[in-house]
Amino acid sequence: MPAKDASEKSVLVLGAGLVVRPLLDELFARPNTSVTVAALNIDRARQLVEGHSRGRAVELDSSDRARLHEEVGRADAVVSLLPATLHVPVAKACLEHRVPLVTSSYVSDEMRALDQEAQSLGVLLLNETGLDPGIDHMMAAEVIRRVRKEGEEILAFASYAGGLPAPANNDNPWGYKLSWSPRAVLVSARSHVQYREGGEVHQFPHPYHPGAVRSLEVPRVGKLEVYPTRDSLKYQKPYRLEHLKDLFRGTLRYPGWCATLRSLLELDLLSLEPIECKGLTYRSLLAQRLAAPAGDVETKLAAHLGVEPGDDIIERFSWLGLLSDRALPEQPTAPLDLVATLFQDKLQYAPGEQDLVILEHHFIATRSGGGRRKIVKRLQVFGTAGDHSAMALTVGTPAGLACGLILDGKISLTGVRIPVSEELTVPILRGLEERGFAIEEVEEDLT
Repeated sequence: MPAKDASEKSVLVLGAGLVVRPLLDELFARPNTSVTVAALNIDRARQLVEGHSRGRAVELDSSDRARLHEEVGRADAVVSLLPATLHVPVAKACLEHRVPLVTSSYVSDEMRALDQEAQSLGVLLLNETGLDPGIDHMMAAEVIRRVRKEGEEILAFASYAGGLPAPANNDNPWGYKLSWSPRAVLVSARSHVQYREGGEVHQFPHPYHPGAVRSLEVPRVGKLEVYPTRDSLKYQKPYRLEHLKDLFRGTLRYPGWCATLRSLLELDLLSLEPIECKGLTYRSLLAQRLAAPAGDVETKLAAHLGVEPGDDIIERFSWLGLLSDRALPEQPTAPLDLVATLFQDKLQYAPGEQDLVILEHHFIATRSGGGRRKIVKRLQVFGTAGDHSAMALTVGTPAGLACGLILDGKISLTGVRIPVSEELTVPILRGLEERGFAIEEVEEDLT
């Protein structure tokens, strides 16, 4: 076999889900770059590389250590779009083979623990390169750097992001359709959250606590709900905003989402502990939870939640199928997975429908010569349901651009990183704008 040309590069992409296509579009557009898509769903992997002479599909279970190491060892870079819980074994394989890794997921404690080893080996483990987290970091870092170069100071920062049906296709009672895993959506509802407001740290056991939810008026969309996104305070250090009295990161949804998810939590329907399901229906499960006769579930449910029987929350439960006589699985199943099944069945985009991604950063900053100003950076992206949804575009494209920079030797960083340094943020944001991602900025004098 002839030796590999030094200019030829090989990328291993792990996963074949809904956000992979735009990533592959970036990689296949590069000359002399071959791409292997490795996934459990080999048919989907083959579909993604079809028509590309430099594409290869392989069936791979990432828990198969020998096969994983075989594929990682062939690559010049790895992009993992697997579920976040599966990234660490991939990262360890990358360290063993001295191969850089890109993911779009939050940095877990287990991933962070690999930082020192990655630095000593000179390997980059780049995480949080999607939309949120990802583009949000890049937009924020650029504004913060610019303000400081002007000799001014950031006084407050709030970030808002969400993936939603476009207004024209917002046509179900939940105001939501799936652009990523239904299980992941529901697991995130269980997340502990914290942020700082007025100098005080606010902590809640889940994002939908009434004291945590707020609203935001979004141009061209209208009034949306905002709930806190995980731990806002962990970005104090990478953003160099330890001094701020107000630091908040939130997720956007159409009105009604937060109260409805809070109701699921209150009914313990998002538990991850398997329960006996044999002989039960969704309706009889709710009856058990409410200690109510099956025929009286709606009334008991409304009373339990403190709402009227005709409330929108009851309508959402009914429309989704939580009040139906649909049989539950025979085997023990976690309540969260029972709800995820209904999400999968009912909250899908129809062919041709549009989704919308919104990302807004609101800064309060000092002004030269005195006073304060508000800076708003805004990104809105519409996409078409499927492989080129707005969510897929805003997750896959920046990950692909980051991978390209690594392959071209333009990134000197090592260790466990997120994209806040100029060598990442400047070229990736420029690449996004070149691809039609319109990032707006408006400023308002507050004096």
